[in-house]
Amino acid sequence: MLAAILTFAIVLAQSSAQPLNWAGDDGPRVEALKKTGVRTEGAHAVLWTPSDTLTDEQRRDLVEKLDLGLPVVKRLVGRHSWQVVGDEKITYYVSADRFVSHATGRGAVFIPLVRVQDGKAPFFHEVSHEYLAHRPTTARTAPRPGSRPLWLMEGLADFVGQSAASEAGVVEGDVFDTGGLAGVDGVCATRLREPIGKQVVAAMGENAELPALFTTDRQTVAPTFYACSFSFTKFIVAKIGLDETVALMPLFASGGVPKRIEQLTHTTVARLREEWLRAIGAQGASH
Repeated sequence: MLAAILTFAIVLAQSSAQPLNWAGDDGPRVEALKKTGVRTEGAHAVLWTPSDTLTDEQRRDLVEKLDLGLPVVKRLVGRHSWQVVGDEKITYYVSADRFVSHATGRGAVFIPLVRVQDGKAPFFHEVSHEYLAHRPTTARTAPRPGSRPLWLMEGLADFVGQSAASEAGVVEGDVFDTGGLAGVDGVCATRLREPIGKQVVAAMGENAELPALFTTDRQTVAPTFYACSFSFTKFIVAKIGLDETVALMPLFASGGVPKRIEQLTHTTVARLREEWLRAIGAQGASH
């Protein structure tokens, strides 16, 4: 663990990047919204928004959209003993602050107002994180820093969120312009030509994170990483099915995700990566 922390520190020092803590101000955001914001409740969602930004009609339309998509997300993920979030309504906090949209694993999602206004709010991506969140592990069994299969965490949230929106007949925000279910493979293939491409390919299927995603250098990595995590996850779902892919989530702590994928596909992760690259027309991106 110490070695991983030191490596992370060296990376930050070399790039002059600063760590991001997008959830650090969640408490004040909630307090401000509950003091001066507007609460709108639907069948499956509770929405908090600043009072001087959206009209009542826009709030009702947004809650209606959430009520259509949330049950589909829940059904696609399924109900499992390891889940933290159950059948309670999901609370969305829309804040005028500038931050990265995020889930909490406690039935609450935070979305910056600018993402609602530009149509890129990842409502169903983030709520997928809520339903995919598994029960906390002890410190003894928790994964080491940098050793989580982040491609699966983010790729599966994109796959489920976009699939649910499509089925529900609503539009899901696409923060990194991944192209959605139909276009993500082509977008990923194009972005893999960038300098970060080899690092992104190497992380697919592995217990690995790219430190820059959690720093002020995030934007140099995230568009390629998110598009290709989505694409690779879609590839894995086609191989083993959505249920088996979801069932990988509680294996994060043990580091067992790659091994389980290999058991289910009867091949190695390295070969799966090569097959995926050929399938999306990005041969040679790993070399």
